[in-house]
Amino acid sequence: MNIIPSQYPPHQIKETKRHYTREQTSGPEIQFREICMDNARMLWYSYMADKEYHMPMQLQGERVEMHFKLRGRSGVSYEGERYVMHSNEQSLFYQHDLVGEYILYPGQENTFFEVELPRSVFESLVTTDCPFLQQFSDQLQTPRSHLWPGHSMAITPQMHMIITEMSNNAYTGQMKRLFLEAKLIELFLLQANGFDQHTPHTANLRPADIERLHAARHYLEQHFMDDCSIFSLASQVGINQKKLKQGFKALFGYTVFGLLSHIRMEKARQLLLDEKKTVGEVSELVGYQHPQHFAAAFKRKYNILPGSLKN
Repeated sequence: MNIIPSQYPPHQIKETKRHYTREQTSGPEIQFREICMDNARMLWYSYMADKEYHMPMQLQGERVEMHFKLRGRSGVSYEGERYVMHSNEQSLFYQHDLVGEYILYPGQENTFFEVELPRSVFESLVTTDCPFLQQFSDQLQTPRSHLWPGHSMAITPQMHMIITEMSNNAYTGQMKRLFLEAKLIELFLLQANGFDQHTPHTANLRPADIERLHAARHYLEQHFMDDCSIFSLASQVGINQKKLKQGFKALFGYTVFGLLSHIRMEKARQLLLDEKKTVGEVSELVGYQHPQHFAAAFKRKYNILPGSLKN
């Protein structure tokens, strides 16, 4: 099933992997993977910045972008506006002939996944059954250079699973195209439905509280191996325990321990896939005393046992 009729040879799919050096980027080394079809472009990026970089951005043409910030923090700046996305956040963007800059912040490894859709493909998926999509589409009828919902949302565990499946599957040729299209539509529906149902609950949080909550999340990302309590985390960032628990869930869509578990599992998946470590080694590295407890948590998260990733 093609989302829209193809202008290219049917079932065309092209996959590319690249490594950009510091000399090529005038910034950090970047690992880049791209899958192109006639109706969508999927991209995975990974990099580690040693300092803050401001890199030129020039986007030609018209597109709708589904963006998923998996780890780290980065931003874009154009037309006097700046958008920053943090680890485990996702949003939807419309962009048309934009000139600006990418902002890469130092710290942990940065990874993100995005899907670029031609506007015609996006419009073919709009339905009046989803007020968010209808409103987004209506706003595009007035010529503009960019549009976004005005906020980011947390990447749900189901979204993470779909992104993992899109990155790691054994299909080839037309079967791979059909699989990717099905997963792309599933991911798009989850994103649209999330924005459609989302009611911001952060109005009662002061800017200082939001800053402390982001500091709490950053602390968890850097100390995910350590035992952590609500009391110790609240003391670490200077916020009371009630506001930490309620504000964390409202701002990030996860409980404190829900996010800590997610960080550990994502790190574990990276160690298993990229560094080929044993299950026992990974269990210890992500803070589990017993490998069987780690294996059970990993299966709950990804619906597979960690040892199967090493086959």
